[in-house]
Amino acid sequence: MDEEGHREFGEIADYWRNRCIDSRVRALLPDQLQQWITYRGSGGVVSADEFQMDRAWPPVDYQKVLHIGLDGIIGQAEERLNQLRVDIPIAGTEVGDWREQVHFLDAAIISCRAGVAFAHRFAKLAKEMAGKEQDATRKMELLEMAENCGRVPQYPAANLHQALQSWWFIYLVCGMIESARHGSPCRFDQLMFPFYRRDKDEGRLTREEAQELVEFLWVKIEETGQIAIPSFHVLGSGVTLYQTFTLGGVDKDGQDASNEISLIMIDASMALHTCQTNLALRYHPKISHELVLKAVDCIKTGVGYPAMFNDSAIIDWWLANRGVPLEIARDYCIPACVALAIPGKNTMNRIANACSISLTKCLELALNEGRDFRFNKQWGYPTPDPLTFTSVDDVMEAYLKQINFAVDKVVRINNVAYEVYRQYGQAPFASALLDGCIETGRDATGWTEYPYHHILSGTPVNVADSMAAMKKLVFEDKVISMEELLNALRSNFEGKEGLRQRLLNEAPKFGNDDDYVDLIMREVVHSTQKEVAKFTDLWGQPWTLDSSIAGGYYALGRATWALPDGKREGRIDACADGTISPAIGRDKRGPTAVIRSMSKVDPPYSMLGNQKFMPQLLEGENKATFAAYLKTWADLGNWHIQFNVMDKDTVLAAQRNPEKYVNLIVRVAGYSAYFIDLPRGMQDQIIDRTDQTFG
Repeated sequence: MDEEGHREFGEIADYWRNRCIDSRVRALLPDQLQQWITYRGSGGVVSADEFQMDRAWPPVDYQKVLHIGLDGIIGQAEERLNQLRVDIPIAGTEVGDWREQVHFLDAAIISCRAGVAFAHRFAKLAKEMAGKEQDATRKMELLEMAENCGRVPQYPAANLHQALQSWWFIYLVCGMIESARHGSPCRFDQLMFPFYRRDKDEGRLTREEAQELVEFLWVKIEETGQIAIPSFHVLGSGVTLYQTFTLGGVDKDGQDASNEISLIMIDASMALHTCQTNLALRYHPKISHELVLKAVDCIKTGVGYPAMFNDSAIIDWWLANRGVPLEIARDYCIPACVALAIPGKNTMNRIANACSISLTKCLELALNEGRDFRFNKQWGYPTPDPLTFTSVDDVMEAYLKQINFAVDKVVRINNVAYEVYRQYGQAPFASALLDGCIETGRDATGWTEYPYHHILSGTPVNVADSMAAMKKLVFEDKVISMEELLNALRSNFEGKEGLRQRLLNEAPKFGNDDDYVDLIMREVVHSTQKEVAKFTDLWGQPWTLDSSIAGGYYALGRATWALPDGKREGRIDACADGTISPAIGRDKRGPTAVIRSMSKVDPPYSMLGNQKFMPQLLEGENKATFAAYLKTWADLGNWHIQFNVMDKDTVLAAQRNPEKYVNLIVRVAGYSAYFIDLPRGMQDQIIDRTDQTFG
């Protein structure tokens, strides 16, 4: 924006400052909680400002829209509304609930009719443009657009083109108009394949034409953007809306669900090389080998997707932790980074991400009686003087007290914020497209099904490496005293490089298939999750951690001071990327050792893992090896993995001459970004990740 644009934007922001959800939440919070809202205000321990912007995406039932249209949904809402108006309750307490149901259903009908009118505006414009068009081919295209937009999403889609058009309208209304959200939760290949198959079987469409239509949609996705709060960009440096399209996986009977649209999605992505059309491939034992090889081809291009998600681990998680029936669990999708949703089910409410929490910062506080090392400010619980610690168990106990102290604050903030949202932030359009809302007359903000209310967490690997270093060098071998360690940490290892090198090189590091540290990592992850699960949401369900931290590991690392694993303060050394990726340069025994270490942390919540390979390791004879490697990764029971595939000379050249590499895409963590849009520190971190090789 130019100077005038900034002035106008400032006026708009000032107008809404005391008229928005954020101001209503803050007005209810006491001063002692206010400081915990923002990441900076909490000293880098947590961010609890998710209510400032809708981030969670309701996993609406696109299939219902494609098959009965918004008119069909309006009809369902009208039928339910008519039933209510016939059966007015007498009891006073029931009248209030009755009135809320009537208001919701009215709102849902109005919103769905608005969605129809929105599409009709495009139809009208296309028809007007066709009337003025001289080129015969373009005129036919415009008339086809007018026909499609006049039909969908009001009525069921009649072909693939209309199904894609209907999907796009619903996406725009839910994610850009009703509220600013991110993600695109759906099993895209399952939605579109019936339309493609019918069109192809009846001779109306070729595979090439179908791919072109998907490419058109990918271009539209690439065009989208939002003005977001700063913490959103902290998690997504390079600017992304985490628009993830799920493909593959199993059907309700546990059989391979991949189809030709799955392959078309990947081919379209390779043809366009776009940044925002992120693909999530559900991997399982019966997966099509053709699909795996096609995915390897796409990963080799460097776009960073598809990311791999292991059905064997994730479906079992839904069953064990959320009581989801097997057929429904098998239908899960990835809406954004590595979080989960079930299409059509109210699993993710509007501010499902209550906050993010830095596990390394909690360890830092545990080693300084609840004060941070940089400013000596009391952000955490007053745990004991670490000089009194006699074992790593004492450190773990202090660390978990800091976790408990921080989670207590953000859960309180979130519960207040959620009550405000239930009153002022309802979503009648999206709710009408979720199972159970029309049937019960309730907006999605007022209830939940198979809840997935989670707290974003990052940096457990640095905590585990630090615990391992203290266990071995301080408490077992006693070659470094706790006093020496604390003095070195407080000084950021200034003049203590020899001690730092001992911490780096003489203590085991996660990612090398070493039980000594891998089992500590498992304890860190599981113990932290148990602490978080002590807190419940408004429906009495336990909170869970989630690793959809994306690029947030970089910000979390910058706010953390020196650590016992040898990491220096955050402006010098980053934390480990993802949540189960080894810290930079510490994985020295090859890629298989890394995934074996990962597998020992049987995931109690989503895990985000990154690896980096040179392009030549995914082509030629190496292609089959890489495909076999993916099978090993899945057989070991891991949750997720994604890949940086890049030539180091290319990215170094991009740093020197960014104007020549505007289209260079890299994988960050949970999303891809244009390399030159990333901050220099994050660029360096990606470059410095270990280059894995086989053999």
